[in-house]
Amino acid sequence: MRKYVGERIKALRQTQDLSLEQVSKLAGIAVERLQAYEEGTAVPAISAVLQLSRVLGLRADSLSQNGVVVSQELTICRKGAGFSGDQGDTEQSYSYTALTRSGMAGHRMEPFLITFDPATPRPAPITHEGQEFVHILEGEIELSYDGKSYRLAPGDSAYLDSSKPHTFHGLGEIKSRMLAVVSA
Repeated sequence: MRKYVGERIKALRQTQDLSLEQVSKLAGIAVERLQAYEEGTAVPAISAVLQLSRVLGLRADSLSQNGVVVSQELTICRKGAGFSGDQGDTEQSYSYTALTRSGMAGHRMEPFLITFDPATPRPAPITHEGQEFVHILEGEIELSYDGKSYRLAPGDSAYLDSSKPHTFHGLGEIKSRMLAVVSA
């Protein structure tokens, strides 16, 4: 996934005759981090994929997939067919798997299965366009949202405005998992 997404970012940036510096500024991502994505030495966090997709004029799943339309009305993603980000390589200290493949242009939601390792450092809060719905599947997760912290346990869910500073972090001794649905 690393190399493929990085190659897509670079190709799309070059096709639009944009420099690393221009895309970095428009997306709010450090030049060094953007270069690491393009080289495949780092995996962009979901928020970075959303920002880069917006800047490059794509849907987030089109950046990470081939952008193939499965059906006008229905999209099915078989187990293992979604793209994944490796633990520790996102600046948000989680790993993730997309739970769909690219669908019709009208799809407005991006579902992800996110895994948190509580041993990783707490990430800095982020903001991005859209809204998020999260549902805790396993373990406990701390949601920091707009300056306040909330402890979420299995079965808990949250719906939030992504334009406010927020971050998630695994708590306890075991890895935590949550379903996240992001709209942009």
